[in-house]
Amino acid sequence: MAQGQTATRGLRPGIARWWARERPTGVALVLFGVRWAAWGVALFIVNLSALPRINVHREPYLLIITLAQNAVASLYLPLVRPRARAVLRRWMGRDVDDILVVGLADVGLALAIVHLSGGWDSPYYLFAVASLLVPSSILGLRSNLLLALGFDGAYLLILATAGQGTDGPWLREEVNNLAVFLATPFLVAVVVQFLSWMTRQLAEERETARQALAENIRLQREREELIAQEERSRIAREIHDGIAQSIYMLSLNLETAAEAPPGQPNAGERLQSLVTLAKQTLLEVRHYIFDLRPLLQGDASLSAALRSQVREFATVSGLPVTVAVEGTERALPVAAATALYRIAQEALANVYRHGLASEISLRLAFGEGSVRLEVSDNGVGFAAGDEQALSGRGLRNMRQRAAELGGTLDIASAPGQGTRITVTIPTG
Repeated sequence: MAQGQTATRGLRPGIARWWARERPTGVALVLFGVRWAAWGVALFIVNLSALPRINVHREPYLLIITLAQNAVASLYLPLVRPRARAVLRRWMGRDVDDILVVGLADVGLALAIVHLSGGWDSPYYLFAVASLLVPSSILGLRSNLLLALGFDGAYLLILATAGQGTDGPWLREEVNNLAVFLATPFLVAVVVQFLSWMTRQLAEERETARQALAENIRLQREREELIAQEERSRIAREIHDGIAQSIYMLSLNLETAAEAPPGQPNAGERLQSLVTLAKQTLLEVRHYIFDLRPLLQGDASLSAALRSQVREFATVSGLPVTVAVEGTERALPVAAATALYRIAQEALANVYRHGLASEISLRLAFGEGSVRLEVSDNGVGFAAGDEQALSGRGLRNMRQRAAELGGTLDIASAPGQGTRITVTIPTG
């Protein structure tokens, strides 16, 4: 009993390791399933007690032999193959397809069983045909047809030498059944060849799809890296043109205020303007420090990033901002999402610097094939022909970002009636 338990414990890890290393395909499992079903048919026919004595006089020995044959064939891959492959290599002096060799030997043994069970009306004919499945799945079409022809030749020889021999009914009243039996191996060869071809095609298509997916992921990462590099370069230029100048002006004004004699008139107003300039600079710094990685990597939606930006803006400016999203939000290309985020950032900064507004609204609208961002305020506004206002650095940056993506930027403003900036970017 203890020895049996030890053997079982050794058997299971071996099969488990093989299953993890060489998981059999669905086609292989079907082939072995058909083989066992053919043995089950033989078992059923033998137990019917309807066959002539010549077909069952060696039972139950043939059933036991075929059961063992099936078991060895099924367990060959996980348990026997490593040793058998080494033996075949030493015997034949070169590497051979051991599964094909074993499969052909299996066919020969199955035909011998047919001979021992009386030839014609043998309950093991389907069992012998099922043994063709494994070698047929390995060979090409021409070799498969030769194998089927060889099987039929061997079967005819068995019929002529076993049972009633040439006096059997297979040459007279049951010749139609003989024709079916002889055609069956050829049908097996063609069907298995087709299944093998389909399996290879599916494997190639899966590999092609996997490679295409990997290539798309690589290209997407390269695009994101390129967009990030361009964004870093743009931020560097904008910091140089904006924040650096603001800090420089702030330092000059602070030096002037420090050197001014005590009691100078309008000192409070000048200090208040310096506080406003310092807040503007802080706002720009916080905007550029904001981490865009969740947006760039697709972990955050554009509306979520804009709401986070609005909270940052309100923290510094103290101005209330309402955010509205229209339509069904969908994932946008990284370049489009980044551009809209930066345009909203620039528009809010412009309102704080120049608009003197008390209310700001931000609306994001998803349409069919496009997305629209609108930032409006109730500030001082400016005249339609005010070239100085229209040519400012902030508006210039927004126009450039929209144009790079094939979008448009519209500005509607009038003195005392606020400003509305609308940018539309195609996404289709």
